[in-house]
Amino acid sequence: MTDTEHSVAVDAAPGVGTDRRNYHDRRRHSWRTLTYCGLFGRRGRRRTVRRSGHNYYLDWYQPKLVFTGIAVLLLSALDALLTLKLLGKGAYEANYFMAVLLEINHDVFITTKIAITAFCVTFLLMHAHFHILRITNGKRMLQLMLSVYGMLIVYEVILLGVVA
Repeated sequence: MTDTEHSVAVDAAPGVGTDRRNYHDRRRHSWRTLTYCGLFGRRGRRRTVRRSGHNYYLDWYQPKLVFTGIAVLLLSALDALLTLKLLGKGAYEANYFMAVLLEINHDVFITTKIAITAFCVTFLLMHAHFHILRITNGKRMLQLMLSVYGMLIVYEVILLGVVA
C-alpha cells in the first residue's frame, strides 16, 4: 500500500483522528467496594490517585484514616454515655432532636446517635479524597470531627467534675 492509499484509508476510517476519550470515571463506588476492598485491604488495587486535582475513589483506605473513623465512633459512644450520666445529675440535652429521642427511650437515643455518627464517618471515609466546598476534603473533615469530639468529651468530663 502506498502512502497516498494509506492516507485515504485512514481518512475514510470512522472515528480516526477524533478525540474519543471519555473523561468521566467509569468505576462505580458502592457499599461492596467499601467492605470488599476497604475493610480487608487485600483485594483492592487502587491506592493512589492517577490524576491530581480530581475527585476520586480509592479501593484501599489508609489505616490511619480508618483508625480515625473508629476513634470518632468510640468517642461518639462515650459522648452518649457521658450525656446520660449528666442527665442523671440534672443536666438537660440542648439538641432538640436528641432530647426527643431521650424522651422515647435511652436505648433509642444511643442507637440513633451512634448510627448517625457511623453513617457520617463512612461517608467521609468513602469521600476522603473529594473536594468539599473547594475548601477541604473528606479526610480533613474526618480529622476535624475527631478533634471536635475530643473537645466535647473533655467538656463533659469537666461538667461531671463540677456537678459532682
